[in-house]
Amino acid sequence: MSTVRWLLQISLLLWLSRGLAATQGKSGCLETCGDVDIPYPFGIGSAGCYFDEWFEVTCNNSIHPHIPKPFLKILNLEVLNVSLNRSTIRVNNPVLGYMNCSGKPSNDAQSWEGGPFSFSDTYTRFTAVGCSTLAYITQNDSVIGGCMSYCKQGTTAAKNGSCYGLKCCQTQFPPGLQYFTTMLGDFPSNSDDQDECKYAFMVDQEWFISMEQDPDKVKDVGHAPAVLDWRIYNATCKSVGWNNTSTSNTSTSFCGANAICSADTQTPSLTCRCPRGYEGNPYLTEGCEGTNYKLYENGTVCINRNANFSCYPVDKLIVDPRPRRMVLPGMLVSSFFFFPPLPQLQIRKKTISNFRTIS
Repeated sequence: MSTVRWLLQISLLLWLSRGLAATQGKSGCLETCGDVDIPYPFGIGSAGCYFDEWFEVTCNNSIHPHIPKPFLKILNLEVLNVSLNRSTIRVNNPVLGYMNCSGKPSNDAQSWEGGPFSFSDTYTRFTAVGCSTLAYITQNDSVIGGCMSYCKQGTTAAKNGSCYGLKCCQTQFPPGLQYFTTMLGDFPSNSDDQDECKYAFMVDQEWFISMEQDPDKVKDVGHAPAVLDWRIYNATCKSVGWNNTSTSNTSTSFCGANAICSADTQTPSLTCRCPRGYEGNPYLTEGCEGTNYKLYENGTVCINRNANFSCYPVDKLIVDPRPRRMVLPGMLVSSFFFFPPLPQLQIRKKTISNFRTIS
């Protein structure tokens, strides 16, 4: 086949497959709910499937019979995505407070104190929508963040994530935010819109910037995606025989094989991650696996995973219509493993009889 056609086929294949099988959940436990992957320390099922009750996920079929939705059981928040690399979880978080909004409840306080979750100060912003609006975040009767928005007659909240004080304002907040109260108020204004509905919410900034709808839509939906940081609490790398940041090579570490354990000694808490060039679930015993990929102009994909060297003709790989799955000769492979972008892969002109182990 032509080089261009071959590259397109490989690109499509890698994008659809997202790699070969890499276990993400505990043995015997569900790893997905609907189209959301649920990796350990989160889990669905019996107590052994998740780290502790804070990480338990339920798969709810009652909202839509054909599309199950995962929820953090203890917080009753819908799970949209879990990232092991960033130690974050993306959830649908309710609007935090309403003012002058007919029929809307006031959920002005939110607390996860004592748990492993906090709002991510990296990926999430406190956002308020409304005219002549003062919005505050308070904690222990102290203001820890706030913003204000102004309106001229007929002002609408800007679209495409633009939120610079015209009917919409945003602010950052301190790291580790687990509990707070939202306060909404008016400031003196000649605007006729002063008594209109005002509301505040936490929002995933990437989603907010990319969305094409008016921020006013959040009021009707009643929730917005927000990103939470999470950690494993009451555990340290030192307590299991490692420094605060070190690579685990034995079963004595909390983190899995080849994983890096990063501890916060003040909490105490830790996170695990795979080093560069490794993939897998660093929280499982098998941990992280080194993977090398090479593409050849004869239409073959060769994959070396921990010295296990396998090559597959591209024309024998069949894309399964189910999300992120592919069929290799003689086997079906679930694909929770991530391939690096195509430009990072080496393309060499070599025949199948000359394959050598990839170092």
